[in-house]
Amino acid sequence: MIKKWLITFSICITMINVYAQEKKDVVTPATVIIKPEDPLPAKDSLFRDAVSAWCEAQLKSEDYKKIKAHPSSAIFPGKVKDGYAFENRVVKIKHKKINDALLPIVSKLDYSSPWENTMYSTGLYAVPGQYVEIIIPAKLKNKGIVVQIGCHTDKLNQWVASKENWRRMPIIVKTQELKQVSTKLASPFGGLIYITASPRSDDWEQDITINHAVAAPLFKLGTTTQQDWEEQLKNNKAPWGELASDNIILTLPDSVIQKVQHPDDVMKLWNLIIGGEMDLAQISQPFYRAQRLVIDEHIGGGFMHSGYPIMVHHSPVKRMLSANIIANPELLMQPSKGGANWGFFHEIGHNMQNLDWVFGGTTEVSCNFFSLYMFDRLMGGRDEGHSAISNVYTEKAMKKYFQSGVNYEKWEKDPFLGLIMFRQLQEGFGWESFKTFFREYQSMAAKDTSGNYVATDQMKRDLWVKTFSKITGRNVAPFFETWGIPISAEAKKELDGLDKWMPYNFPPVN
Repeated sequence: MIKKWLITFSICITMINVYAQEKKDVVTPATVIIKPEDPLPAKDSLFRDAVSAWCEAQLKSEDYKKIKAHPSSAIFPGKVKDGYAFENRVVKIKHKKINDALLPIVSKLDYSSPWENTMYSTGLYAVPGQYVEIIIPAKLKNKGIVVQIGCHTDKLNQWVASKENWRRMPIIVKTQELKQVSTKLASPFGGLIYITASPRSDDWEQDITINHAVAAPLFKLGTTTQQDWEEQLKNNKAPWGELASDNIILTLPDSVIQKVQHPDDVMKLWNLIIGGEMDLAQISQPFYRAQRLVIDEHIGGGFMHSGYPIMVHHSPVKRMLSANIIANPELLMQPSKGGANWGFFHEIGHNMQNLDWVFGGTTEVSCNFFSLYMFDRLMGGRDEGHSAISNVYTEKAMKKYFQSGVNYEKWEKDPFLGLIMFRQLQEGFGWESFKTFFREYQSMAAKDTSGNYVATDQMKRDLWVKTFSKITGRNVAPFFETWGIPISAEAKKELDGLDKWMPYNFPPVN
């Protein structure tokens, strides 16, 4: 009997030990390690849902004492270097409300995420699992002002990324409204610290104290000296930093930041880029806030995407190397056949698109007006700007389209075919006609905030043709129809008094 009992007891102990070992080895959302070279597979849908839910819960929690560093944070966004020291710093934040005169313009720039809170950089970094304290003046309490930890705002459980293998944790940015004079918070992933406020909220300028954070490189054109910058790089322990001007802010990993020896040259070039795109869009500078570009290992979709901030893929394992170019003026100015610089111009172009003149099939077309303009005005010409604007591609695409029979639905699905049509207009009437065209749309938006004049896609196409024809003094409705773009009888009748325009040898017969 005793022998049988001992045997049973021994078996139980063995089972307990086995269970304990198995439990110890179980991967949970709190312990999973995601790497670019060892991503979390799309097929693990249930576990991915659990990871996303865990991230959301942790990032919403205001119980900062219970927040621990997540092991994946050491990989992305990255580990704070050994030897770091916490510091307390007073940061002056000047929030400026958008000018009322800009409201009709900005309200049409939907792809730019125009009403997302404006992000104010602090030059400080929150260590994963460690609290930071934000102290604000009493007058700013409950004014909708928010502290944000992290800049990689894309959620990988949405859009295209929801079906891709995840190369980083899916949700890693924490936001918390500042409702008290003193607020302590923590993130399991850490990140650059920002103070944010709605662009439509009233002006304010105040000193804000941030305690228990780590210094991160922040270059401000016209303010930070070369000596200051070199000291920041030498002493940096943070995995991310920023280069800023009044027009654009680049958020970059330390591996890139450390190579930026002359940040003033980088930001002067980027000022030219933003200035050029806004010149074409006919939007005055300074704008209501700077554009933002953020490098990320994994974004919601595409090589890059527009918004605030513009998100830029940089993933060596996927052979996407945008970060190697973004802060290198020499590489940024090299024609890339559709590489990173075309992508930068393209995404900023999305942020400039007035949706009143974006009709069916042109979302990925009219943003490339800005890419073309930057190659024309900044790069010295379009040669090798993109393989799909080459002579060979253009001739082949046009012949194939017209030989197979024009069709609007087919045209809508091929952005570079669509771009050929608008290139013909630009070559025929010049960039100044486009600038006048964009100004006219801004005037229309200011006069009629309802937007009823572009309530349907047909109305958008008709307005495009009527507006451009009246600006140029030539009737382009037959040209649009030759491409297969439907124009209403009413719009065509309105343009009867103008001479018809058609490019030479179009449709192509040779």
